[in-house]
Amino acid sequence: MTINMWIASFAWLCLVIGYLKRKERSVHIRLMLIGICTDIALVLYLQVTRSAVQTALKFSLTAFQQIHIGFSTLALLLYFPVLFLGIQLIKGTGSAHTKARHMVIAQTALILRTLGFLFMFSMWKNS
Repeated sequence: MTINMWIASFAWLCLVIGYLKRKERSVHIRLMLIGICTDIALVLYLQVTRSAVQTALKFSLTAFQQIHIGFSTLALLLYFPVLFLGIQLIKGTGSAHTKARHMVIAQTALILRTLGFLFMFSMWKNS
């Protein structure tokens, strides 16, 4: 596995454990922030070093690689409303409706990120 795959695996593991620890608020928040920030930082790194967006938009990758990019991109986009709603809940300004939306969007993001994680291994090139 490449170093980027190890980093992505670490981020995904933080997200999964953070989800499992959702009843322990402080642990949940820390793990989810680590996972989300690591994921976003990795995407930014891949963009700067490999022009990841331009490569994806060329559609020159295999179907599995494009599926990885699609699921991962959707999850990444959902991180922003998840963070916004989560901050409202932390500050105590969110309602029960805010919590419900946070949970639905966060679970959707985690499912998409898990699918992206599984398809990530299609990017692994044997040297």
